Amino acid sequence: MRVVLLERELTYDGTQLCTAFVDQYAPGGGDVAVLFTGTADVPRENLVDLEDAEAGAFIYSPLMAHLVLEHRDVGLVEAVWRQRLLVHLAARWIESRCGARVEVRGDDLFVHGGKLSVSVATSSPRGCLIHLGVNVETDGAPVVAVGLRDLRIPADEFLDALANLYADELVSVAHAAGKVRPVP
Repeated sequence: MRVVLLERELTYDGTQLCTAFVDQYAPGGGDVAVLFTGTADVPRENLVDLEDAEAGAFIYSPLMAHLVLEHRDVGLVEAVWRQRLLVHLAARWIESRCGARVEVRGDDLFVHGGKLSVSVATSSPRGCLIHLGVNVETDGAPVVAVGLRDLRIPADEFLDALANLYADELVSVAHAAGKVRPVP
C-alpha cells in the first residue's frame, strides 16, 4: 500500500471519497492511503451513510486527521472488514500512546464518552474507498466530542503511525494467506 501524506490542509466535505480524489493526489494505481488534516464539514447531501443522511445528520469538526483509502478489486463487505480493522488499530495505538481507554463501537471511536472519529466504507468503480476522520479539535462539533489535542497526540504522528500499522497488517494478512495450501 502506498501512503501519500499531503503537506497542506484540505477541507473534507465528503466529495473526497471518490476515485478522482485518489487519482489527483496518488496517481499510478494500486492500493493507496491519502493522509491529510483539515476541517471536516460534510453536509447531509454528501453523506454516504444512508441512515445518517435520512436522520438529517451532518459532520463537522474544525480540524480532523483524515485517511482516505482506496483498495482496488475489493468488494464492500471486505471493505467494511478493512475499515473495522483500521478503526481497531487506531484505538490500540491511541491507547498505547497516551494511556486513555478507547472504546470501539462498530466503526466509531469514543474516549471518556466523547466521539473521537467518523468513518465510512463504500464501493467505487474500481473497488472500495474508506474514510476515517479523527478529531484533532472539537469546537462546534454537533455531538459531544474529544480530539487528539485533548489526548496530547500530534495529528501527523497519529496519521503516520496508523498508516504504517495498517499497511503492515495488510502485508501480514497477505503472507498468512499465501503460506497455506488448500484442503479437499
